[in-house]
Amino acid sequence: MGTREARCVERRDMYKSFRVKNFRCFKDLQINDLGRVNLIAGKNNTGKTALMEAMYLLTKPMTTTVLLDLQASRGLEPPVVSGANYNRQFFYRYDPNEHILFQSEGNDASDQARILKIFELKNTAGNSQIFNDHRLDLMSDGLEKVAAARRVDQIDSCLYLDFRNGSGESYSLALFLDRPANSQRELEAPSNFIPVQGRPDNETAVENFSNLDRAGRLSILQDTLMYFEDELSDLRLSQPYGELLICGRVNGYLIPLKLMGEGVNRTCHVLLTMMSNAKSLLFIDEIENGIHHSVQCKVWKAIGRVARELDIQVFATTHSYEMIRAAYDAFKDDDNDDFRFHRLYHDSTTNKIEARTYNEFGMNAALSREYEVRG
Repeated sequence: MGTREARCVERRDMYKSFRVKNFRCFKDLQINDLGRVNLIAGKNNTGKTALMEAMYLLTKPMTTTVLLDLQASRGLEPPVVSGANYNRQFFYRYDPNEHILFQSEGNDASDQARILKIFELKNTAGNSQIFNDHRLDLMSDGLEKVAAARRVDQIDSCLYLDFRNGSGESYSLALFLDRPANSQRELEAPSNFIPVQGRPDNETAVENFSNLDRAGRLSILQDTLMYFEDELSDLRLSQPYGELLICGRVNGYLIPLKLMGEGVNRTCHVLLTMMSNAKSLLFIDEIENGIHHSVQCKVWKAIGRVARELDIQVFATTHSYEMIRAAYDAFKDDDNDDFRFHRLYHDSTTNKIEARTYNEFGMNAALSREYEVRG
């Protein structure tokens, strides 16, 4: 339960800088000069996905299911009740003695930083009120008094979230795994996270497609998908097998997009998500999946166009040199200076993961000299 009730929606600004501390593989990482479109690369285990998870968590600081959803996208399911063994996996080197910190600065200097801190709280006398409140919550859910008390006695620790928004107002709540569905939507910044194998459920895809069709805004989507299938002449909703599906006309036949390959479906997912969520942040893990190198530059051009027109900030990770080169080629003549490339690497002197950021000029110098930019 939050310590305060939110009163208003906080105005969204793009992230200009971001700091993550004591989260997963990060001891303390500061990343600056974030652009409208950001591509993140690095060797394995340098925290590309973890960095985007941290940024995404800060957009939904008081929505307790988000942390669990991110774990599920990695194939990890939570135990029945909270416990130290589960909670500590989020902390740097599994050490909860230091709190986790996520902090962002926006474009508006008048705003204060958005800050989310995550602590581990032990089930001790000093925290008895928090654990007693959880017992009462379990009883309000229908658990008998004795069973609720027994359940709380089994919990040795929980996660405690403390958030300060851009106006300096503070909110907090305790995350218990057996009662996670707490949300304060009014504190959220609109955002979406597309995991490596992520596809939208069909109902969401159809709804987004229908809204864009009614608004007459399907041309960007169709033009981009034609790079994958040059015989594609139409996009529409149809029921070829009884279920309403997004279909494309190829050689005179309506074919479900689900049958057209991973590149078509992933690009469709990304663009539909963007075009249905103006003024938001989008996080895409391993964006290159299924997208052939011959069309990657054109996909980036479409992403850049939609991001500018709808005021969307994009973060994506990649392992692919071709995808990095394609992004550079797509944005190198961009007068808006929208693109930034961030390379994560282990610094041997500090033994920490650091970030090196390249704008268009820096990328040109690195690529022309054939520097290794992937990690």
